[in-house]
Amino acid sequence: MRLRQIEVFRAVMLTGTVSEAARLLHVSQPVVTRVLQHAEASLGFRLFDRAKGRLRPTPEASALYGDVERLYGEIDRVRRVSESLRHKGAGRLRVAATPSLADPLLVPALQRFCARHPDTQVQVLTHHTDEIVQGLLRHQIDIGFAFAPPPHEAIAALPVAEGRMVLAAPKGQPVVTAPRRTPLPMARLMERAFIGYDDHSSLGVMVRQVLARNALEPHSTVEVQTYSLARKMVESGLGLALLDQYTALGADADAVSLHEIRPALPFEIHMLRASHRGLPSLADQMRGCFTEVARELDARLAQRLCGPAIALEHGVK
Repeated sequence: MRLRQIEVFRAVMLTGTVSEAARLLHVSQPVVTRVLQHAEASLGFRLFDRAKGRLRPTPEASALYGDVERLYGEIDRVRRVSESLRHKGAGRLRVAATPSLADPLLVPALQRFCARHPDTQVQVLTHHTDEIVQGLLRHQIDIGFAFAPPPHEAIAALPVAEGRMVLAAPKGQPVVTAPRRTPLPMARLMERAFIGYDDHSSLGVMVRQVLARNALEPHSTVEVQTYSLARKMVESGLGLALLDQYTALGADADAVSLHEIRPALPFEIHMLRASHRGLPSLADQMRGCFTEVARELDARLAQRLCGPAIALEHGVK
């Protein structure tokens, strides 16, 4: 179907008659009739049946209509961006982040970015890392934020923040009954309820490898897919969890205690973009806002850590 045929088809679906569709499109009734006939001829099936002066969509038309509305959503977005560019010199930025980074880092970064660029159209998506990569390659996303992604020859990855894993514990179920200055061996906690992960990201693989190397097998009673959901589970008292520091800092301080892990389990956060396209200035501004938020949150971590630290290996101090 040509764009004009799609436009007429949508108008008839919305109005139910040729006359109302013609009025909606500011054209004559014969034009609507002729375009519909051409559309049906090119498709090879009827789009509408006449019933008491109205056009009733066929099952084929109803099946087609959902895709047409999605197409019009994209067309309307292009229209808004072009209007913004024409009148205000602004632009558009399509940003994605993994679920674990969206709430603690991307949202406050967007607050800063939108305050500095109020006329910019921003589309925000939440995807897993492999979906972000595919979106970048298909030019559906401008930049994405993810924990250290697997190497890809067509994706450029720029480190924008770093952090470490911490142990989160419900305050109603402290890891020890009294404060301790010396690290508590993680092995002492293996019989406690842990929140497990169905996490195949580089961060999840790193955590599993470290635990396996130290012969540690947490007793997982609940398994989730995101760190943010694991944090809520800890707040509800369902168990302990290993969290990235940014997700952990969002936990209710009255309900959750955070414990340092020794030796540290560090990670990096990267901004991803398609390597064959340059970095737009708006994307660079978003990167700056993201890094600012990460640094400020990192400075707060020391204030939230409680004793004792958790030792992955025996003899760690």
